[in-house]
Amino acid sequence: MFFNSIDFAIFFPIVFFLYWLVFRKHLNARNVFLIAVSYVFYGWWDWRFLSLIVISSIIDYLCGQKIFQSEDKKIQKRWLALSVIVNLGFLGFFKYFNFFIDSFTEAFSLFGTDLSGPSLNIILPVGISFYTFQTLSYTFDIYYKRLEPTKNIASFFAFVSFFPQLVAGPIERARNLLPQFEKIHTPDYQMMRSGLLLMAWGLFKKIVIADRLAIFIDEVYGNLGEASGLPAIVAVLFFALQLYLDFSAYSDIAIGSARTLGFKLSLNFNRPYLATSFGDFWKRWHISLSSWFRDYVYIPLGGNRKGQAKMIKNIMIVFILSGLWHGASWNFVIWGAINGLFIVLLDRFLAIKSQKGVKRIVVSLFVTLMWTLSLVFFRAETFQDAMTMMGNLFSSTGELTLYDFGINETTFKLVWWIIALYFVFEIIQENRANLYDWFYQRNAIIRWGVYLFLVTFTLLFGAYGVGLNDANFIYFQF
Repeated sequence: MFFNSIDFAIFFPIVFFLYWLVFRKHLNARNVFLIAVSYVFYGWWDWRFLSLIVISSIIDYLCGQKIFQSEDKKIQKRWLALSVIVNLGFLGFFKYFNFFIDSFTEAFSLFGTDLSGPSLNIILPVGISFYTFQTLSYTFDIYYKRLEPTKNIASFFAFVSFFPQLVAGPIERARNLLPQFEKIHTPDYQMMRSGLLLMAWGLFKKIVIADRLAIFIDEVYGNLGEASGLPAIVAVLFFALQLYLDFSAYSDIAIGSARTLGFKLSLNFNRPYLATSFGDFWKRWHISLSSWFRDYVYIPLGGNRKGQAKMIKNIMIVFILSGLWHGASWNFVIWGAINGLFIVLLDRFLAIKSQKGVKRIVVSLFVTLMWTLSLVFFRAETFQDAMTMMGNLFSSTGELTLYDFGINETTFKLVWWIIALYFVFEIIQENRANLYDWFYQRNAIIRWGVYLFLVTFTLLFGAYGVGLNDANFIYFQF
């Protein structure tokens, strides 16, 4: 089930009213209800893969108990290893089996040896990369003595499967989210209205902007032989915008829908295109994943504590793994390595004590531009496509114009105006942290005017139907 679907528009109000009218006073009944509706939400896509979530939940609940009960470090490591093997085993099989087999056979073909490995028609379960990392963090935190295991199995199952963030995050830590399933919530008007506003804002970003950009981007990447010069440049810039708006929109809707039910999810994006360095960018982009790799990979490897050479090695390991997390393709590995190199090679030159005015703008534009170029490998289907697109940026051999790729001149003007206004909003927000508090202090006419504008504009000017190849959220494929 997708947030931008009619199904969810029917599903969520039913869940909301049942949650607050029937189940809110009884903790276990409430959690069982949340588990059931979360399984319906996930099973709407393919019910067969619910078994993976159930098995991961059982294994990690058991492993967490065993790790905590034992004082023997060897026994603790065995239970931790079981959790890691089961979770990464599922992830490895469904997401990487064919990738590794194909890479293995191709490597031998370079030396003139023709191997034919097995290739399976494996369907990638939606959200497996997200809930796998979320449930793994639970056993890791118990092992590192940052957390005591819950004794309430219903709370744990609800934590793993919570539908707002189940499919594409934020990847929540048990320390933040799990205790929220172990207390009774009371209706909070402030949380509900801020949650509904976030949901409307997310749908606006997704349907009005990101999906409209997708029309042009898909046309360009689908016709690389004809898309060179200005169309290629615009497509690369548009994809950086689409990816950000699409994914942050999902996070907004997830955080907003959770708030209406009394839950507080973690911030996942913090205006990354205003970053002052590449390191700062990754503190603002997909924060829940970046912090996961920091806490469970980078720091255990030694972080920056064992000299510069090992620090560089650790950074590159993290970014290559992050690239591989995004997809079973060498393109993603290359994309991850490029972003690791940005931090290793370029951040030292951006370490300016004072970044204000023009200097601040130039640095943010530079960081965003380099990130945008790296995304060619993220978006292209193959390495050859990525190199073709790179070449297209610096040539103009195609006969098609900017308006021959699914979007006419009028729509282009609308898109540019909306994007410009959106980033003006982000700049204001960057310099005024309490912007939402200020908004909620305005009178009802202003507030309801904004609400009605978002809903009406989304309904009237959203990208629907013809020409829209895929309205799903981009990160569903990961």
